[in-house]
This record gives sequence, C-alpha cells and structure tokens, in this order.
Amino acid sequence: MSVLFVTDLKILITDDHLIIQQGLGFIIKDFLNKARISYANSVNTTLLSLKHESVDLLILDINIPGGNNFKMIEQIREIQPDIKILLFSAYEERTYALRYLKVGVNGYLEKSASETEIRKAVSRILTKGKYFSPEIQDQLFDTYDRHSPSKNKLEQLTNREIEVARYIIDGEGTSSIGEKLALQVSTISTHKKNIFEKLRISNVSELIDVFRLHTDE
Repeated sequence: MSVLFVTDLKILITDDHLIIQQGLGFIIKDFLNKARISYANSVNTTLLSLKHESVDLLILDINIPGGNNFKMIEQIREIQPDIKILLFSAYEERTYALRYLKVGVNGYLEKSASETEIRKAVSRILTKGKYFSPEIQDQLFDTYDRHSPSKNKLEQLTNREIEVARYIIDGEGTSSIGEKLALQVSTISTHKKNIFEKLRISNVSELIDVFRLHTDE
C-alpha cells in the first residue's frame, strides 16, 4: 500500500504565520484527507512536538523563532532520525536549497510555489524520500561538472558564514549574533571579516547588494 493512503500518516507544519499554516494544511488535506496534521510556530515547539509524537513529514520554515540556522536540522534529526523534512521558505532556493539538502533535509520549496508544486513535493518526499526541483537538479549536476564554475558569489561562503551574513543584513550586532548562534563575539568578528574578504566588499550596504544580486530577495 502506498504511504499516501496510510490512515495514520502524521504531518507537522512549522511556520510562525497562521495563514501559511492554514493554507498548507488545506492543500494537504485536499489530497491526503486521512492525514493527521499538527502545527508548531518555532523551533522549540517543533522539538517538543517531535519528542511526544512520531511524525512522517515535517514541513518547516527556516526563518522562525529559534531557527534561521542549520543546527535546527541536527536537533530535529537527533529526536527523530528518520523523519522526512521539507523546507518551505521565502529564502531563494538557488542560494539555500543545496546547503540544507547537504545537512539532511529531503526537499526544498519556495513559498512562491504553486499548489501543484506543493502537492508534487509532498507526494514525492513521502513516496520516494526526496524532492528536487529542476533548477536544483541542474545545480547538482553542475556540482560534479568541473567545467561549470558557479557565478554565484555566495557559494564561496560556508554555511556558518551564510548564517552570520543574514543576521548582519537583518541589522544584528556582533554580540546579538553571538548569542543567537552560541558563539564568542571574537568568532563572529572573524566570520564577518572572512565574509567581507571572500565577497571583496567593505561594508554592510555592499553585502546587501551582493545578496540582492545573487538571490531574488
């Protein structure tokens, strides 16, 4: 029997916007009417839910309270190693999808995705375990093609540097970023220095420009 017709299929949707929760829930219920859907609005509430109940699929926003980092995927996997994770984010797929796929998610969708794409991604992950959009498939091929150098400057940055850069763009200071990522202020300063050197920029305005150029934000 296909997993899509299992009567006790459990799906957890984590997003801090009620309208997104309700919209996704409605779409999923329309084609998986026997699924049990629950909701969370932060990393902490997600982890608590996962500690109390086994879940087949987690649909997770990146930019939620306690989130916006790669560590949250590790925390989720520590509780439920076999859970399938679909990221549903406003962050541009081209910049973030491969990074999150490498740390353990099963698929990535932008919030601009159509209802058809959402259905396809959810079904694909539940039945096949992975979902890659055509663009991400192209990126995966390029990763193994040495003759196709990336034109995206952000790919020079490590996952941690991407996290720090995004906090800088959001106006966070080094102390605040250090608290959010549980790192020393000196470490954040080093990351900032490395970011600026790799991107060949000298101020935050230029950092914002680079992100705008290489993402759809």
